[in-house]
Amino acid sequence: MSPIKPNPAKALLRNEIAAKIAALTNEEKKRQSQIVYEKVINHSWYKSSSRIALYMSTENEIDTAPLIKHIQARGAAAFVPQYAGGRMRMLHLETGDEQTMPKTKHGISQHGKDQARDDALETGGLDLIIAPGVAFSRSGDRLGHGGGYYDKFITNLRLNPETAPKIVAVAFNCQVVDEVPTNEQDQKVDEVIFAE
Repeated sequence: MSPIKPNPAKALLRNEIAAKIAALTNEEKKRQSQIVYEKVINHSWYKSSSRIALYMSTENEIDTAPLIKHIQARGAAAFVPQYAGGRMRMLHLETGDEQTMPKTKHGISQHGKDQARDDALETGGLDLIIAPGVAFSRSGDRLGHGGGYYDKFITNLRLNPETAPKIVAVAFNCQVVDEVPTNEQDQKVDEVIFAE
């Protein structure tokens, strides 16, 4: 497989969205995160899922901490990404893990190499993935941060359509745009949930 050439349109959109998110106040981020949280926990896909992968949010993303608490409180299993050796795994998030997880150079909390946790794909798969991203179209096109981790992960899961989980993205209103530049490696999400 040839390496993906940088797409100037993607880089431009990433910069535009970063500026728009930077302009949001903390109060506005909290307000939109709360609306998205309510939409997610009342969504039929979420309600019927017992194994849910989601990301550990940074301050420039929809806050996923309340969702993690909700998943665990209802007895479902939460899985979060671990990036290592050029690949992403979804590892089981046990109660209290958030306090002990080291941060990556990008400021993302993830399990340390010494924290042995169940890998979702080795222990029963996933019902739902709540995916991060930079920008989304209403039709489900997704612009990630450029590493291709989620695209590769989702591509592999979709090789077996019968067991493939639903994929939803959560976003601030300003992350939803009319058009997202994509290439053949980019995976669409099934739905984009945002505050508006």
